[in-house]
Order: sequence, then C-alpha cells, then structure tokens
Amino acid sequence: MAIRFSSAGGKQIMTSLAAYFLALFGNFILSLGFSLQKKYVSWLSAKRRGVRIKRSEIIGWLSGFTLMNLQPIFNYLALGKIAPNIVAAIGGSNIVFTIILSYFLLGERIPAGKIPWIALMAGSLALAGFVGQESSKQFQVEAFWTAFFLPTGFAMLVLLGNRKMTPAQVGIFLGSAAGALGGFMVLALEALRITRGSDFMSWIFSPYLYVYIFCGISSFLIKQVAFERGKMSAVAPSFYGLLVLYPSVATYFVSSVPLHPQQILAFLGISVSIILISL
Repeated sequence: MAIRFSSAGGKQIMTSLAAYFLALFGNFILSLGFSLQKKYVSWLSAKRRGVRIKRSEIIGWLSGFTLMNLQPIFNYLALGKIAPNIVAAIGGSNIVFTIILSYFLLGERIPAGKIPWIALMAGSLALAGFVGQESSKQFQVEAFWTAFFLPTGFAMLVLLGNRKMTPAQVGIFLGSAAGALGGFMVLALEALRITRGSDFMSWIFSPYLYVYIFCGISSFLIKQVAFERGKMSAVAPSFYGLLVLYPSVATYFVSSVPLHPQQILAFLGISVSIILISL
C-alpha cells in the first residue's frame, strides 16, 4: 500500500540546499550537546566524591541535554525538502563534529591517522548534498514495516543466542542491530511527516510515533548490552556504519526514491569513513 502526496516545485535547488545545511546544523547541535555533557558530567558524581556541586556544571550539562534533544526538529524540517536517505547520510557528520568539538572543548587530540577519513567524510557529505534529491512523494506502508521488523527480529535472535557467540561476533551483530534501529528513526519521522503532517497533537494516535520511540530506546539498550558483552572495537564501527547505511538503503524501498549512482558512492564513502574513524 502506497500513500502519496504532492509537493510544490518552485525553487527546489535553493530549498533543498537550505534543508541540507539545516540537517547538517542539527547534527552539529547534537555533537555540541554530547561534548557539553561530557565536559560537565562530573557534577553527577560530585556528592559521592565529596566535592561541591558547581552551578555552572549543572547549567553546562543541562544545556548539552537540551541541545541533544533539539536535533530531531532539524531532521523533521529537512525531511520536508530532501529525501530520508540524504538526511540519514548527513547523520554521519556528527562523528566528525564530535571529534572536532572534543578538540576545542575537551582538549582531546585529533589522531593524525583519522584526518584522511575525516576528509573522506567531508567529501562524501558534499557529494550527497550535491545530488540534492528532493523529499519523497510516496510512502510504502508494507516496506516500512518490513524494514522495521528486520533489525528488530535480528536483534531479538542475537540477544537470545549471544552467550554462544564470541565477543567480536556479539559486538558486530548487536552493534549493527542497534545502529539499524537508531537509523530507522529517520524513516519513522518521515512516516509521521507524511501521514500526520504538522498536526503534532495527532501524532499520539499514530503507530509511527511509537515505532520512533521504540527504536530510540531499543537502540540505546541494545548498545549497552553490546558494550557489556561484546568487543568495543567491533561495536563502534558496526553501530555507526549501520546508523547511516541501513536507513539510506531502506529509503529506496519505503519512499520509492530514484537511485542515483552518485548517492551510492556518497553513502559508501560516508559508511567507510565512519567505520575507519571509529576504529
């Protein structure tokens, strides 16, 4: 079953470009939030350590928390003009933003070996934006649920049988499942946009809102199990790689967007750079 809607043409190049930078800025905001929380996280354990809690640390940590939760708004606005696979691919930028912000805010060194992969990420993101694919005009309901249940079912199977696996296998499989579910949140947001629009009060009656919430919570929890039982060097690349790659591929089926060879190169470049940066 396909749900269709029409969109106005007009200045598509300019509006698509604006949406691209809006999604990019949203990921910068997310990374800034991560960095602020890490910088000021010490206040949470201040009492246990017998240290006075500083108001500036609480404000800094809460500012980070607020910024992190603003990011979906930018994704939602961007989805009005560019396809979900582009929005999902832009999500790969937050790993680069986090590295750069950690350098300036936390004083962490940027390893020289990661600089070529950061450059590859920047080039791949630019290529993804150059294609400028407009927002999807239809929504395949059956494909959406199939794309949702695939990583969900896979995660359940791995969670049930992970004690018989090696730490590396657990890291790869659970990291991939967590990444795919986290990335799928973009498609759940797209489903809400198409079926409910900006009538936000009606979202509570949509199953897609609960898919969005489920994916966010389950991705977080599965990642914690992966950290506990899996090999960290296997978790990070699997998680971040599938966070971008899975929704980028699923969009072709769920939103029926046309396939562009340049996009495939861009998505592969983003995924490879994410994996190599996170190693």
